[in-house]
Amino acid sequence: MQNSFIRNISLIIKNFIKGIKYKYTLPKNPSHDDIYIVEFPKSGITWLQFIIGNIELKLAGIYDEYVTYYNHHKYIPDIHNIRNSHIRRFLKRTFIKSHSEYNPYYYFVIYLIRNPIDVMVSYYNFLLYHGYNLSFEVFIKNKNFGIKAWKRHVLSWWYRKVKAQRIHFIKYENLLKNPVYEISELYKNLGVNIDENIIKNAVEKSKLEIMKQSEEHYKKYNPNYTMEFVGKKGKIKKEQLVTEKIKNFIRKETKEIIEFFYPELL
Repeated sequence: MQNSFIRNISLIIKNFIKGIKYKYTLPKNPSHDDIYIVEFPKSGITWLQFIIGNIELKLAGIYDEYVTYYNHHKYIPDIHNIRNSHIRRFLKRTFIKSHSEYNPYYYFVIYLIRNPIDVMVSYYNFLLYHGYNLSFEVFIKNKNFGIKAWKRHVLSWWYRKVKAQRIHFIKYENLLKNPVYEISELYKNLGVNIDENIIKNAVEKSKLEIMKQSEEHYKKYNPNYTMEFVGKKGKIKKEQLVTEKIKNFIRKETKEIIEFFYPELL
């Protein structure tokens, strides 16, 4: 009986700790039909935010607004910036951006996955901009943000196989190649009839050069903003960073994932 009591107390404590962990990747007013756009950092989520935000504005009948670098979190909030705050729902659907590993409270999920080599190169360049000064090889092997972290993130969503959860995977490379088709397929899963011209218009308004101009405009009027997030200049190219040794290391670490999503890397 005493052992049973201890087990129950341990379970209560465990669930309490787990609840605190998930609390920080949820808004203060979560809703069952919130749709979470999830990615490992530097997988292309800002671009997807722009596209979906511009679509949702039109579907909500708001024709005099469009997504900018200044306002994109107004339409698709970043849970890591507004955690434990209330979300204002004024569009037909509420999309929320997240970098969270698996969260059982995310019922509807869009998971954006990107080629692990390209993700590592992009993330490394991003961290260099913020003061990281170690080699690419050291970075790749770092368990907190290297390839093991990417693998852990992807597997946390791919391997859960929770039938009650709804997950739609989008490959960044497919989105890049044919954004109109990929977004159309997404909205089919969402059960939304959408005119293809609305998607085309949203994609046009979310082009890299337009996003870059929007970021520059924001920077012009905010002297505290010094980043170059969109299309950053002076990045170290993949060819300069990725050796055959590093490729083999990534292949070995992520074999089960790339066999399914990126067999061309093997």
